[in-house]
Amino acid sequence: MASSGADILLDILESEGVSRVFGNPGTTELPLVEALAGRPSPEYVLALQEATAVGMADGYAQAVRSPSFVSLHSLAGLANGLANIANAAANGTPIVVTAGQQDTRHLIAEPLLSGDLVGLARPICKWAHEVRSLRELPVALRRAFRLAVAPPAGPVFLSLPMDVLDEVGEVELPPRSRVELAATGAALDELAELLASAERLLIVVGDEVARADGVTAAVELAEAIGAEVAGAPLYGAVNFPSEHPLWRGALPHDAAAIARFLEPFDRVLALGAPVFLTYNYTNGAAVPESVELLQVHPNPAELGKTYAARLAVLGDPAVCARALAAACRDRLDGGVREERLRRVTEQRNETVRRFDETARSRYDRIPMAPMAAAHALSAALPAGGIVVDESVTLGPYVRGYHRTRGPGTYFFNRGAGLGWGMPAAVGVQLADFDRSVLAIVGDGSALYAPQALWTAAHYDLPVVFAIVNNNEYRILKHAVDARGHPGAYVGLDLAQPAVDFGALAGSLGVRAERVESAHDVVDAVRAAFAARRPCVLELPIESHGA
Repeated sequence: MASSGADILLDILESEGVSRVFGNPGTTELPLVEALAGRPSPEYVLALQEATAVGMADGYAQAVRSPSFVSLHSLAGLANGLANIANAAANGTPIVVTAGQQDTRHLIAEPLLSGDLVGLARPICKWAHEVRSLRELPVALRRAFRLAVAPPAGPVFLSLPMDVLDEVGEVELPPRSRVELAATGAALDELAELLASAERLLIVVGDEVARADGVTAAVELAEAIGAEVAGAPLYGAVNFPSEHPLWRGALPHDAAAIARFLEPFDRVLALGAPVFLTYNYTNGAAVPESVELLQVHPNPAELGKTYAARLAVLGDPAVCARALAAACRDRLDGGVREERLRRVTEQRNETVRRFDETARSRYDRIPMAPMAAAHALSAALPAGGIVVDESVTLGPYVRGYHRTRGPGTYFFNRGAGLGWGMPAAVGVQLADFDRSVLAIVGDGSALYAPQALWTAAHYDLPVVFAIVNNNEYRILKHAVDARGHPGAYVGLDLAQPAVDFGALAGSLGVRAERVESAHDVVDAVRAAFAARRPCVLELPIESHGA
């Protein structure tokens, strides 16, 4: 039976399990819009700007753990979306990004809305391609969905000309391929021997652990050895339960600080983790000469990439961790394991107690101390609640106070491009409407994507957006100070006029409340969750000079 290109596209989406299309439409997307009007599914989720649409698709894909689909508008729309496409690439989020191209029959005339879409997308996406015919369309779509999830997962791009989507013809739709990616690594017996014989072992877990459903396996491995566990720098998901006594928190994100963290250990296993993501430059290597590096990762490009590894294994982190746990139990004396667990548990309990006490001692400050604000926000989160974190100034405290046992309860943007958090929270809430989603964003971050509030209001999504506001780019002022130029703060203040977040939220259909004291945060957040409507809570926090 003859079908249009747009109908073929929707048939492929249905077979790939796509129930939502995130986008902002324009003329070149009208064939898709018209085809959607005749079908009950997929649902079109309207964003008011393309970067916001991509951010929603990122949060949604991470939450549902399958590729999402985005429809952007022509060259300019793709350009608007690039920042969050770059974030998706850094996050390893599988997204099939499309943009409408002008009718190919007059591309030679360089009509309005045309351009080199593939050239624009190629540096950021895993694969970028312009569909050239109706017959090519289903093959290109199948390939896009397959490549989006293949390690390393990430965004792919298709340019869809209007005339290809309008064309009607009889085209065979290829079935989905079954591709099993969970591979067992080689040399696991040798790796197990190195793990079991370490005097003091640290396991560093990365986001590939969560992506492989490997959190339980990582716990089994750590407990089998009595090894302490740290998160990769700026981890973006729950890769190990933060309530577990073996958890040490995240590694720092400069080489010198990472080296100081690793120095007490004789061996370090990077399990599904990049080694090691840094931000500010510091002298020296992140891995000290006294530390032997071991690796397990599904992407061969990550193995031995920057630092030499004693043994690096290509394989699925979950599959390998389970096999290593079983092998290590047979090699390690039970008494040694129990003594390690006892020692680490005592140290962790004392650290957690002091960390909590420090936060509570700052609750009386107004404006709020960042540590106290993060502590109160974490205390307000119900069991099973989800945090979407783009708080920047509060980031280390949010990670430190967020107590969770299960995966899928914390999301962070490893790409660090602002404007991700608010739309990502909308996507996460769409993925699981019944869960409580708390988006913690800085004032600077919120101003990159306030349009997400409109989508939350339009679809009546009960996201609570906590905007922590210090009227400045505080992290940049600290960086200026560290460079030896205190006071050189050009373009780093968000004042004169200060942004009225309450008025901004109200104009987009979202109720807002200003909460001045950390003592009042828990009640305000819980009341907002109970209302089951989108809400903005503005939390004034201390400025750089405080």
